[in-house]
Amino acid sequence: MDISDLNLPRDAQGFLHLQKKYSELYQKTSYLTDKQLIVDRIYEYDIKAANISALAQEGFDSDTLHKLAMLDKQSREVTVGKMIRQDKRIGQIIKKQIKRARENLFRSNGLQDSDIVAIKNDAVFVAGRSLTNTKFGEMEFKQKNQYAAFIQFDGLELYYNRRKKTIDIKGVNDEVVNNPDHQAGIITFIVKVMEYLVMDRRDSLRKYLIDFTHRYKARELPVQFYRELNSFNIYRTIYELSGYGYNLLVIDQADVDTLNIQYNYNRIVLPLIQMFI
Repeated sequence: MDISDLNLPRDAQGFLHLQKKYSELYQKTSYLTDKQLIVDRIYEYDIKAANISALAQEGFDSDTLHKLAMLDKQSREVTVGKMIRQDKRIGQIIKKQIKRARENLFRSNGLQDSDIVAIKNDAVFVAGRSLTNTKFGEMEFKQKNQYAAFIQFDGLELYYNRRKKTIDIKGVNDEVVNNPDHQAGIITFIVKVMEYLVMDRRDSLRKYLIDFTHRYKARELPVQFYRELNSFNIYRTIYELSGYGYNLLVIDQADVDTLNIQYNYNRIVLPLIQMFI
């Protein structure tokens, strides 16, 4: 068959214009979609034991790999970190093999820009479909999480697991998010918003946001809603001592009027109001 019979696309000068059938985003170690809201299945794929797998893919010393594999995750990461400081080529090998694995994932599954929600080095978040091809030699992408919705605002990424009725937040430490006060407080608010979105009940969501905002400002909610969802993880009071803020880690409902409640409102409640009302 003559190449002219293939009817391939050509540019203005008549030269063949060939395009890759998969996204170039695999080249990025960090990426986030510009979409503010996605209501669809979202799958998180992480490379299993990424550092060890990358070194194994490179043909690294098997005895060293065996010793690393016997360690728990934290100890393994510390040990690999020391190895990289002693020999920077090890870090370059890991980076190269992880990038190659991302390209294999994109190429073999035909991933396009529109499929990608986020990339976090050895993790890829894919919207709309699960992936068929996930193992490439020693490098294997394992499905870690499945979400039903995604929202981003003010540097936060919120992923909603509908089956578990939980929220994963990128931009806030997991230890903070999992604090019992937040789980009984502001996280329940975010879960409710996500559930309305997944159910496509926008009118009900608007009514809920209006009612919640009124109750939040009136300090009528359980006190846990006013604990700041940030690295400080505190109840901020309206008081000062010698020019310093007076903050608490434990508080009673009776003391809710002593709190400065602006943080969660400005950082979480207000952005959602602006999006959906």
